[in-house]
Amino acid sequence: MKKLYIIVGVFALIAILTGIPYLVDGIRARGFDGVNYGRVLFPALVCGLSIWLYRK
Repeated sequence: MKKLYIIVGVFALIAILTGIPYLVDGIRARGFDGVNYGRVLFPALVCGLSIWLYRK
């Protein structure tokens, strides 16, 4: 089961890294209030949860 947590964490980390350019472009175009943070925030939560479950 721990291998699954590592795999999920790696995929979530890749999703975070691919979402950062969209986040930066959105902030540049619309400011901090008009940006959808879900593209980076949700994978960050999934990655954090998988690391927490891996350590537990």
